[in-house]
Amino acid sequence: MTATDAFSILVITSHRPAEVIHSISGLDAETNVLSLDADAAPPIRALAALRRTDAAIRRHRPDLVLLDCFETIGAPAVWVASRREVPIVVRLVGDHWRTIEEERLAPARKRRDAPAYLRHRTSQALNCYIFDRADGFVTVSTALRDVVTDRTGCQHERIGVVPIPITTDAFRTGSAAAARAAFGIDTDLVLLTVTNLTFRAKYDGVRTILPEVLPLLRADDELSYVVAGGGQYHERLVADLDDRIDDPAIRRRVHALGHVETVADLYALADVFAYVSDLDGYPNVVLEAQTAGLPVVANDAYGMRDQIADGDTGFLVDSESPGALRRRIELLLENPTMRRRIGARARLRARRENDPEAISDRLGSFLSAFVRDIR
Repeated sequence: MTATDAFSILVITSHRPAEVIHSISGLDAETNVLSLDADAAPPIRALAALRRTDAAIRRHRPDLVLLDCFETIGAPAVWVASRREVPIVVRLVGDHWRTIEEERLAPARKRRDAPAYLRHRTSQALNCYIFDRADGFVTVSTALRDVVTDRTGCQHERIGVVPIPITTDAFRTGSAAAARAAFGIDTDLVLLTVTNLTFRAKYDGVRTILPEVLPLLRADDELSYVVAGGGQYHERLVADLDDRIDDPAIRRRVHALGHVETVADLYALADVFAYVSDLDGYPNVVLEAQTAGLPVVANDAYGMRDQIADGDTGFLVDSESPGALRRRIELLLENPTMRRRIGARARLRARRENDPEAISDRLGSFLSAFVRDIR
C-alpha cells in the first residue's frame, strides 16, 4: 500500500471486543478502537455513545467507521458518523433480523407481554436505522452476506466476508481427566455438543440431534452424549431428556451440564462433536472444536458451510433427513483412525484460515478497496 493509499479506521465495538481487535491487529492502516459499555442503562449508554463517538471522530478524523455494535449503542454512533460524513461499514456475526423477529418479538407476542414487545420493536427500529445508513458490511460467512443482500439490497461488492479469528489456544490444552472427574463421565466414547441455550433455534438443534443419537446409545453402553451450554432453555432440555429417555441406564449417559467454565476440558474428553442450528453466522463452538482437533458433524447450512469441507475436515448433513446425522456420527465413532485424520485436518484448516494475521489480511484487503472506491 502506498502513502496515497493509506487510510484510517475508527472501530466502535461493545460485544466481544477481543474478537474484532484480533481481526484488525495486523491491518496496514491507522486503527483506533472505541470500546463502549453495553452494561449501562439504555439512556446512559446511548448518551455515552453519542458523546464518545463524536469525540473520537473529531480526534482521529477516520476515513471510515467499522461498527461492531447495535441498538442503543450502535444507532447513536451511526447518527454521529453520518452527521460527520464518515462512511460506515457494519460488521455482522449473526442474523440480527431473524434473532429479533424469532427469538425476541415472537415470544413476547406469544406471552402477550406488551412492554417487552415494544422494547424489542424499538431495538428492531434502531437496527433498521443502522443498516439503512451503512455504506457497506463485513460478514463472517457467505451465507450471512446473502442475508444482508436480501434484507438491505446492498450488493456483494460492498460486503466483505471475513470469518472470526482464533483468539486463544486454550481449546487445545484441556484435561479429559478433569472433565471425567467433574461431571461423572465414565464411558470410553463421548459425543459432545456445545451450544447456547439462550436461543430457541439452538435448543431445537439439540432436540434434532437427540433422536439420532439414542439408537447409538442403546447399541453401545460405552458411549455418552454430553451437552454443554446454559440459557433459558436448559431446564426445558433437561425435562425433555427425562421425558424421552425411559431407560435409566441410557439416561445416566446423557449429560445436560448447563454453562461450563472449563469447556476446554470437554473438548479434550470428546471423540466427536455434533452441532445443529437453524440460526448461526459462523459458530464459535465449531471453530473451538476444530481447534481442539475434533471431527465435527453439522447441518449443511449457514457458516458451517464455510467452516467444514464435507468429508475432509468434517461432515455436513441434511439434519432433516432421518438417519443422516446418525450415520455420520456412527461412522466416526467406529473409526478412530478416521476421527484422528479428520480432526487433524480440521485443526490445520482452522489455524490456516482463522489465524489472526490471515483474518487481518482479508479484512484489510476489503477495507482498503472500499476506501479507494469511495474516495
